[in-house]
Amino acid sequence: NSRVVIVDKRTEYKIGDILNARIDAYEWNENKSSIGGDLFLARLIYGNDTLYPDGVSGIVTDHRNGTYSIRAPLLISGKARLEVKLMIPLEGIAELVRCTTLRKYLDTQYIAKFETEEQTECNVDLRFTSLIADEICDYSNPRNHEPWFCVKPPSGKCHKIVNEVFKKFHRSEFDMSIEKCNEPLLRKLGCNQTIQSPGLNITVSPGIEEPKQPLPLCKTSLNGMTQSRPSGYFVSGTWKSTFCKNVVKSFEEARPCLEHKEIYFLGDSTTRQYYYLFTTKMGSTVTEPPYNQGYWHEPKTFLKDKIRIYYRPHGPPLQNNGPPHTKPYVTDVVDEIAPGEHEVVIVFNLGLHIIYYEPSLFIHRMRGIRDAMLGLNKRRTNVRFIYRSQRALNPSYGQINGWLAYRYDVLTREIFKGVNNFFYFDVWDMSVVWPLNEFHPEQPYLKQEGLYLCNFIC
Repeated sequence: NSRVVIVDKRTEYKIGDILNARIDAYEWNENKSSIGGDLFLARLIYGNDTLYPDGVSGIVTDHRNGTYSIRAPLLISGKARLEVKLMIPLEGIAELVRCTTLRKYLDTQYIAKFETEEQTECNVDLRFTSLIADEICDYSNPRNHEPWFCVKPPSGKCHKIVNEVFKKFHRSEFDMSIEKCNEPLLRKLGCNQTIQSPGLNITVSPGIEEPKQPLPLCKTSLNGMTQSRPSGYFVSGTWKSTFCKNVVKSFEEARPCLEHKEIYFLGDSTTRQYYYLFTTKMGSTVTEPPYNQGYWHEPKTFLKDKIRIYYRPHGPPLQNNGPPHTKPYVTDVVDEIAPGEHEVVIVFNLGLHIIYYEPSLFIHRMRGIRDAMLGLNKRRTNVRFIYRSQRALNPSYGQINGWLAYRYDVLTREIFKGVNNFFYFDVWDMSVVWPLNEFHPEQPYLKQEGLYLCNFIC
């Protein structure tokens, strides 16, 4: 029910101008909002390509009175249209905060199988049950107490776990509460809805660009924590950064700079996509194991010529079946990197598998990773850490978690302040212009992210 209008609309704009627009937010019951707090995304796109258009994301400012302003720099000539999407209103954010204040993932189960063939339930915390301490086995990471507990099996012994299975839409057998996210309410509030308003098309002429301060070359020493938005734009199907000068145009061009480096990709399946992208471009043939045979998330190593690339998943909770050795904690992987002469570049991400947990779990996990980084800095001087930001999730199958991803981005920036060799690889604006309808980006998007990443690895 919200409305968008271009402010002081002109018949023609020129490159270098700023497009200004206003959002007037209305609640689902048609009442004008007076407090703000909604999450909107805006993009200015060109052409008819619905999947991979040229364009730039708009900067949305919340004035906390039900009115929001949008600023979009005009960087490309042609016919363009402004698109605005309400990701989630304030009432929906309040509901997400409420239903993610518990240290459990609602309506899910993790089942452990022991070497005795017994099976039982596990989670990061079992305090939501009526179990007493003597009925619980502690399998937490001994290095920094990353939590993982299992219900003690009938034998009364805490045996070795040989396999773990994730079951979605299975409520814990030990959870007697009725807590759950109010999905009907979230749908009623109009989450992930494009705002339909007339008059949002404009024409941008080439004009004469004024001289600008030259951008620095993209490098991790730029830190990336406080870069201005939008961080770049898509033109002719290629990402062009406004934060720094990204000069790497192909993976073949990046090959020499990948040599004599040890590159680690650490995280879930979205980080594994980086591993497969890079190793394929470097000449490897990689295939997924057949369904229910093998584990895609098992540790992987690529060695060819002078290039070393590794993939390691993160530890539980991880929504993939397999034995514990296939799910090492990021802190353990970092702790096990020994002194050496080659430069180490660690690219990591964490969030999707714990996005519905109470955020203290994420904070504890990320602080542990930060401490492991500082420890590695003492053992090895030639190390760089690159954190890939969350993406502006817009799943088409009903998941309401774009704001939760945004929340984790805010927390990450705070946690890693002051780590000198840490770089925040911000891809949020990329995913606003080329929206993701799945957690796993398609190859055209992934390639652009990967090429942009190469600039910082190099």
